[in-house]
Amino acid sequence: MSDFDIFQNSGYTNKRNRKKTLIVDFNDSDNTHLGSGTEFKIDLIEPLIIDKHSEIYLDNFLTFNSNLGDTFGHAAFVLKINEFNINPAVSSSNSSTANIIQGGIVIPNDNNNIDNYMSTVVHKGKKFNYICDINPCKLHSISGKITDLLGEPIFHGLSTETKFTYALTGIDTWGSAGAGTARSLVRGDILSSIVAGAGGSGKSTGASTRILTNTALNASTIFFTAEEELTPSEFTGVAIVFTVTASGGRGDYTFTISTGTNPGVILLKQNARFISEFSIISRD
Repeated sequence: MSDFDIFQNSGYTNKRNRKKTLIVDFNDSDNTHLGSGTEFKIDLIEPLIIDKHSEIYLDNFLTFNSNLGDTFGHAAFVLKINEFNINPAVSSSNSSTANIIQGGIVIPNDNNNIDNYMSTVVHKGKKFNYICDINPCKLHSISGKITDLLGEPIFHGLSTETKFTYALTGIDTWGSAGAGTARSLVRGDILSSIVAGAGGSGKSTGASTRILTNTALNASTIFFTAEEELTPSEFTGVAIVFTVTASGGRGDYTFTISTGTNPGVILLKQNARFISEFSIISRD
């Protein structure tokens, strides 16, 4: 028996079609994996039978609510699939980055516009990027993890605790309410309190609730991320008061989105998601 015979599948063999397609669609509905950069696992609807030695290619990669590619760490995704023997040769001037990339697929982050929040971004639309070879096997599930180049989460902002991405949109003007004067927001500013309905609803939030993007004064939309779950209906048709712990020593302040000047304000809430499409092509 040759070494290759050891991997031959003794069951059904597909003699006609050399190509199989695998679509991995992970919708982080329980909000515990993508925002924390921890391992995910999803079952296949039907087992995927690979009956011959094959090559795996990445065809498409899409995300929903991934971070902007505006820092070194967020410049690319590192996707690891435990069922694939991904073993690229890695050379990096940064040993910690090399260790994170090793065993993973590096995918450029093309999310470079704040308007992409609450929408789909295509990062990889070119066919046939070779990933690795795979021996005959039967797959019942796919597991792995996705992070940035620093091994940190690349969804829902800067914290490993955040689980939701929010957009307060339909704003016409901001107003001051208490300490400080309303001014622009800076990425990373902490929203220490979000109160709706003059204190009747809302939440006191923590350090993980942060502004996602630099936001000009009186901008029509404020994007932020939070560990706490906010109920959108509680923030519709009522005044909303934000208390901001500003980064960079700019001082804390409070501002309000009033119903009188902002009748169309609504709060949108979404979790994170990615879809990757692989082609598996037999070599003979």
